[in-house]
Amino acid sequence: MEVEWSLVWEIFPLSILAALLAGLVCPQVGNFLFLRRTGFYGVALPQFAACGVAFGFAIMPWWVAHVGIGGLDLDTALEDTHAAVNYHMAWAGVFTFGGLGILYLFGQKPGSEAARIAAAFALASAGTILFAHASPTGEIFVHELLRGSILVIGLHEFETLAVAFGFVALAMWWFQRGLLLVSFDPDTARVLGLGVRRYEALLVVLIGLTVTIGSLTVGPVVLFALLVLPPLAASHLARSLRSFRWISSLIGLGSAALGLQLSFAFDLPLGPTIVAGAGILLGLSLLPFLSLGKSRT
Repeated sequence: MEVEWSLVWEIFPLSILAALLAGLVCPQVGNFLFLRRTGFYGVALPQFAACGVAFGFAIMPWWVAHVGIGGLDLDTALEDTHAAVNYHMAWAGVFTFGGLGILYLFGQKPGSEAARIAAAFALASAGTILFAHASPTGEIFVHELLRGSILVIGLHEFETLAVAFGFVALAMWWFQRGLLLVSFDPDTARVLGLGVRRYEALLVVLIGLTVTIGSLTVGPVVLFALLVLPPLAASHLARSLRSFRWISSLIGLGSAALGLQLSFAFDLPLGPTIVAGAGILLGLSLLPFLSLGKSRT
């Protein structure tokens, strides 16, 4: 089906830009998760953020009555206003950073890291459903969020996404040497006198900020994919840490672009289609290995 991109751009410019920006920046954060062998965090943390959003909806009547949301009444707060969006971002941040803290805390103890992350994901998923069920409006919103419907991004959400992701990208570029060394070889970083704890704290902030803002704008499903799949695909193609970083961002950007094309061409939900695009590019990254295996046989 031929797509009239001029019309699509006229109707959905912010959603298109948000998807492309997420495709460019999220894999950069996923790179550090991959290097630290904590790639599963990219699956669990967005679910914590969604759980925070659902929790915010569940307690919103009490919060409006006793604390207040920018002077809004409950009916107005349930609509898409700046104050309400900031309220939900705050709860997404509380749950995201709380989840990060829990994962790092228990990561210091012996046992299976994968099992701990799986348990955290299961609990966060159940919490999301239960909290959302407590609010009819929240249940609809969270369902659309998990479904990956990102074609209704407003100006405030996009501005927040652009500022947050711009800060994340700038910080990762400015502190790239320390962040890479601490993630890839922390023992060498200590020998060289780098402040390992400071860099780890910075990385926690960058991960938490990306997950908080990304989950509420492009959705957890898209965030799952862009944090995990592009770095995994890039690991099959890169020959150095520098090329690994750039290839993963190019694959993330390509995933978003391919998802946009397929979504509008076949009238499919944009979020899951971006995930499918990332999966296609991951499969293509494996072709050299499959060809090599066939030639050896």
